[in-house]
Amino acid sequence: MTIAEHTGIVTKVENGEVTVQIEAQSACSSCEAHGKCGFAESKAKEISIRTKEWHDYKTGDHVTVGINKSLGLLAATIAYILPGALMIAVFIVANRFIGDLWSAIVTIAFIALYWGVLALCRNRLQHQFTFHLSHLTENEHRE
Repeated sequence: MTIAEHTGIVTKVENGEVTVQIEAQSACSSCEAHGKCGFAESKAKEISIRTKEWHDYKTGDHVTVGINKSLGLLAATIAYILPGALMIAVFIVANRFIGDLWSAIVTIAFIALYWGVLALCRNRLQHQFTFHLSHLTENEHRE
């Protein structure tokens, strides 16, 4: 199991959840999901990680956040690739039976439905996509 790791700083700790601000790293270029996961798109991202050890962390801690690379690729597929492909397919099929304007409206409605279903499945997806959180040692922090 290959883990994609990012270092970050804890920005908030409360009720079983640790929020970490992550800086994009050069290691992103070697990841299979590079350019699709969202971490490589900008300098800093904040993610919330549910963990039973939340009380071991405090604001300002330097940590490592990791996720299985294949899960990162799956997340990119669910969030970007699948809806893009479905949007094109729905538009093409709808355009054969109705005009351009209605095809566009049907496509937008379908994508809204897709994102609605994802929102309803949020808890289930969060359990599948688990992050690993650990403190950085003093030597790792200095490097």
